[in-house]
Amino acid sequence: MSIPVTGNDIPARLEEYGSAAFLVTVGVDGSAKVVHVPVVWDASASAFRCTPGGGTLRNLTKPGPVTLVFPPPRDGDHSMLVDGTGRVVGDGEVAEVVFVGGVLHRPAPAAPGDRVDC
Repeated sequence: MSIPVTGNDIPARLEEYGSAAFLVTVGVDGSAKVVHVPVVWDASASAFRCTPGGGTLRNLTKPGPVTLVFPPPRDGDHSMLVDGTGRVVGDGEVAEVVFVGGVLHRPAPAAPGDRVDC
């Protein structure tokens, strides 16, 4: 079961989840790129900012959909998934992810099984 997360929830959720997330972008060839980055929340812009490497910044030269994945703070807790629109801002070394929506996603089962409801 997923629990909705709103932009107003983000400051409290960051206290719980911390400020490090996996940023998922997609290249022009359609391949996914995942990097681990520290993020800062700018409530006035409803956006996260981070400084990923060159490959991720190249993926964001044209604004597009991205996802931030915050791992669960403790075993058995939900992960936080934040969808947004990513783009390069400022001096070309900063990525901005404008908040679109988010969920707390249920924990994975302890062991793989034959269930198809992943």
